[in-house]
Amino acid sequence: ALHEYRSQEMERKQWGITKLYNAYFDEPASQLYKLHQQLDKLVLRAYGFKPNDDLLEKLLTLNLQLAAQEEAGETVIGPWAP
Repeated sequence: ALHEYRSQEMERKQWGITKLYNAYFDEPASQLYKLHQQLDKLVLRAYGFKPNDDLLEKLLTLNLQLAAQEEAGETVIGPWAP
C-alpha cells in the first residue's frame, strides 16, 4: 500500500520521492505518515520488538546473530518463516 501510494502521489504531483517525503513524512494527518505508522507496527510485530525497545541495539544483536549463523553455514530465514 505504501509503495502504491507513493507512486501515485509522485506521478500525480510530478514530484520525486524526496520532495514527497519532505512535504508529508512528518505530517500526522497525511496518508504517507499513516502508512509509515502501520509499516512500523508490522515490522515491530514481525521481529517481536516493542515500541520502547532500543531498536538500534536490538537490530545490532539480531545482525550479529544472523552473521554468526551464516558463518557457521546455517540457513538464515526471515522472522515470518516457520
